[in-house]
Amino acid sequence: MAGLSTLLTGLFFYRIVGSYLSDRASAELGLESRLVQRMLLTEKDLAATADERADEYGRDLGVRVTIVAADGKVLGDTDLDGEELARVENHGHRPEIAGALREGAGTSQRYSSTLGQTLLYVARRIDPDDASRGVVRLALPLTAVRSARSHLLLLLILPLLLSVLCAVVLGWMLARRTARRLEDMARAASEIAAGRSAARVRPGGSDEMDHLARSLNRMAEELEKRLLLLSRERHQLQSVVDGMVEGVLLTDAEGTILLANGAFERIFDASAPLAGRRPLEVARVPALQEILEQARHATAPFHREIALGGSADKTLQASLAPVREEGRIVGTVAVFHDITELKRLERVRREFVANVSHELRTPLTAIRGYAETLRDGGLKDPEKAAEFVRVIHRHAERLQALIADLLDLSRVEQGKAKLSLGPVPLRDVAAQAEAVILPLARRKNQRVLLDLPDTLPSPWADRDRLAQVLINLMDNAVKFTPDGGEIVLSGSAREGYVDLRVTDTGIGIPPAEIERVFERFYRVERSRDRREGGTGLGLAIAKHLTLAMGGTLEVESTPGEGTSFRLTLPAA
Repeated sequence: MAGLSTLLTGLFFYRIVGSYLSDRASAELGLESRLVQRMLLTEKDLAATADERADEYGRDLGVRVTIVAADGKVLGDTDLDGEELARVENHGHRPEIAGALREGAGTSQRYSSTLGQTLLYVARRIDPDDASRGVVRLALPLTAVRSARSHLLLLLILPLLLSVLCAVVLGWMLARRTARRLEDMARAASEIAAGRSAARVRPGGSDEMDHLARSLNRMAEELEKRLLLLSRERHQLQSVVDGMVEGVLLTDAEGTILLANGAFERIFDASAPLAGRRPLEVARVPALQEILEQARHATAPFHREIALGGSADKTLQASLAPVREEGRIVGTVAVFHDITELKRLERVRREFVANVSHELRTPLTAIRGYAETLRDGGLKDPEKAAEFVRVIHRHAERLQALIADLLDLSRVEQGKAKLSLGPVPLRDVAAQAEAVILPLARRKNQRVLLDLPDTLPSPWADRDRLAQVLINLMDNAVKFTPDGGEIVLSGSAREGYVDLRVTDTGIGIPPAEIERVFERFYRVERSRDRREGGTGLGLAIAKHLTLAMGGTLEVESTPGEGTSFRLTLPAA
């Protein structure tokens, strides 16, 4: 009974250990097939690289790898190359291949006439959701399992219980070690699949399990490098997009925002976070939503202009294009340029052309009219002829002054005006400006006052150009101040700067037009300025001359009470 019990126990353990080894081998092959499946899934042209990949993975894993197309044609095999691969029979009827094409995975054991031994086959679809990508099959000889069974059987022949027990214990320890290594690999594979690419398997020994562990580690290292590269490229792209002054918006196929840079948030006054929301929710601009919908159905890039009303009062140029992937539209990209300033400059240019044409036409029309009158008999009346000549001369002088101011303004704007910067004796320059303006002010019974403290430092400027600026400012004050008014030139000092103010008690400037006073040909009262002989360029010239000397010129005004121009220059 003891021998029979020992034999039965031995036979039992023989079957258990054999089954356990087969199951473990099958599990190991299944894990390897999943790894190979995931790596093949990333191949873009599998048909061209199938045999190369089969050789590579078979060499790394120590198994036979066969890649089969959906129609059963063998595309690659670890043990076959060249003409042998071309002559191999169709594998579509193989049980494991048919099972994988039908259900996603298939397993079988059978004798291989090619290799002359029994093999364990595990096959999986390359794409779990698409059988058209084909099947990858891994084959492992069952020699190791059969050898272990034979060794165990040899031990059972010996009637020594101790030997049987030692064999059982040794088999269990070996199986447990293999299980632990497989569990370690499964854990690492699960962590890698979850995105924790730093997971590694501790290699040990030099068997197939060690080769698999090292292959898994190499795959994890390569994956980590690629993820790091992708992360770096994404951050670089984000930095470029965030550094753009143009607003950038990227949406998906449903119109949901995927990416928007800071410029987009500033332009549309949108509040973060923007990702995952629709453009109309964050911008409240129906025109934006409309052009994005157009871009989703567009066949080519296009441009649109958007006017933002309200306090923003901006004009945007939007460049939009659909984003295509494999022939289908998967989103839209839009770039927004703020062209408000360009529109304003275009308006100023049109107004300048219209104004200069008008200003030139008026004296030329008068000169031509009086000249034609003189030509047609006006010279016969000496008294009228003399009056006509005086009118022609006055308009010619006005035309000459206008052209001179235009040329002067052009030179200053282009930086061609010659400046000799240095300390300027402010009282001398103020007296020079006062001497020019005083006769004009006296004709209107206006008072001109100079309020310049003795301790006021000298400004760093060009003497003649500073005098020109003060004359233009005081002349403008005289023109737009009623009879009996007052014009004051005052000065003060602050750290590193000298402030000069030209203040009048004139008609003032409406708040809506105060930003335009330095534009060419701007006039608060056009009829009055024309009667006074102004060209409408004085303040524009004063502004550009001040900027050329490194200063600033600002204006404050209250309608009906007066205007104050503040000229700030660096102190010498």
